[in-house]
Parts: sequence; C-alpha cells; structure tokens
Amino acid sequence: MQQQPNRPNQPEMAPRQHQEAARLRARFEWLNRFSDEELQEISLCETGAEMVSGETYFDISHPEKGPFVGLPGQLIPEGGCLVRKEAVPAGAWNKLTTYP
Repeated sequence: MQQQPNRPNQPEMAPRQHQEAARLRARFEWLNRFSDEELQEISLCETGAEMVSGETYFDISHPEKGPFVGLPGQLIPEGGCLVRKEAVPAGAWNKLTTYP
C-alpha cells in the first residue's frame, strides 16, 4: 500500500482564485507582499452597496489614506476596492493597514 504524501490541511486554491490574486497584484502592486492564500482572505465590498455606519473600512486602491469609518448613507464608490474590517481575519486586516 502506497502512502499519501504529507500535505497541509488546507485545500488547494482553484485556478480562478489564483487568477483573482494575480489580478489584484497587477492592479495594486503593493499587494505583491501578500500570498495567494492571504489575498483569498480579503473580501472586497460590492460597488454601490451602502457602507455599514460606524464600521471601519480600508480602500486598497488608496492605502496611504488608512482606515476610515463608514457614515450613514455612504455608498461603496464605483471602482472602489473597499474592505470592511469585520469581513476579514484580524491578521489580514493588520497586514493591509500597515501599508507600506
């Protein structure tokens, strides 16, 4: 009986996920310091959606501006790449917000 090689307990990323990570890196060069797995943890807000009032956000297209708090009625702008703090693991958030 042949033994299976030892593999980490993490599922392999699908080609689509690798493509998405590559797309993000091509658009935002500063994300090159993130692994594919780390980028997979980052969930972008949907354009046009209303921000959650009082929640903390970070725009990866303008990382130099740092985190900010969403206001009542504020919408995710067209072309914006916002991440809501509560939607990503703490480690990913910390790495994002310590730009550069």
